[in-house]
Amino acid sequence: MNTFTNTGMNGLQTLSPRISFSYVLADKWTWNSSAGIYYKIPHIPFLGFAGNNNELVNKNARYQRSNHYTTGFEYLPNDGLRFTVEGFYKQYSHVPVSVRNGISLANLGTDFTLLGNEAVTSNGKGKAYGVEFFAQKKLTKNFFGILSYTFYRSLYSGSNGKYIASSWDNRHLLSITWGYKFPRNWELGLKFRYQGGAPYTPFDETQSRLNYLSQGVGTLNYTQLNSNRLTGFNSSDVRIDKKWNFRKISIDLFLDVTNWYVAKNPAIPEYTFKRNAANTAFETTDGLPVKADGSNAIPTRVKNDDPFVTPTLGVIVEF
Repeated sequence: MNTFTNTGMNGLQTLSPRISFSYVLADKWTWNSSAGIYYKIPHIPFLGFAGNNNELVNKNARYQRSNHYTTGFEYLPNDGLRFTVEGFYKQYSHVPVSVRNGISLANLGTDFTLLGNEAVTSNGKGKAYGVEFFAQKKLTKNFFGILSYTFYRSLYSGSNGKYIASSWDNRHLLSITWGYKFPRNWELGLKFRYQGGAPYTPFDETQSRLNYLSQGVGTLNYTQLNSNRLTGFNSSDVRIDKKWNFRKISIDLFLDVTNWYVAKNPAIPEYTFKRNAANTAFETTDGLPVKADGSNAIPTRVKNDDPFVTPTLGVIVEF
């Protein structure tokens, strides 16, 4: 409960019952199911948004509700191996929707430091569903590993009630973690991850050209909300450990390299006007200074997919 929103002190509105069920079908096979209701308090950015008269306009925002349903099977061939496959379905209600453009905040992007500083209503809906496969090998014979793959859809609706792919609708998620213990307390760990391309909204070419000089960014075409997709992303991390065990302490010296094979991270390209080779002015179609409405400018895109490699050298002392 909270004392800020208009209905925040009504605990019955956020009561969250949950139930789980497990049944042993046969030796090594188990059926697991669960259902539950979950609530999440509205985000701080739009709770603190004030109108022209400095009044807090979103105090009527409601807790976002989600109903979760899962069912699946678990297979344990031996003490060191575990396999599961699980299907899930989630229903979301009271999702914040922008008053200005009627679009669900879940469809506007993933940067919560920028989103939500506006008036919202709590009449949006959402749903997510999919299936997940999980495999785990515990540490036996110096080797361990975990594999997880999920195929899913994530969709939200705005004030028009039409479901559209959310900013998190990557559809494919794959994660593999692998490790091996060598003699003399040397260890090698490797992690690989892949996610499908995230959806994004294309620019409105006419409005972007007209407003770029005054706003410094392109104008999105919300009639084609999240109709484009980035390419998929993959990356890998590697870690090497050397451990020394003494009578009262142990020392672990490690080298960790994030994105060791320098994979690019696809991101939404930025809208801008083409600049000259010296980067001192905009190029134009007529050779004259760029006009205020951008009519003689040359629109272009700047890629935002530079790779980042992060090496880390560290030491852990336990006593």
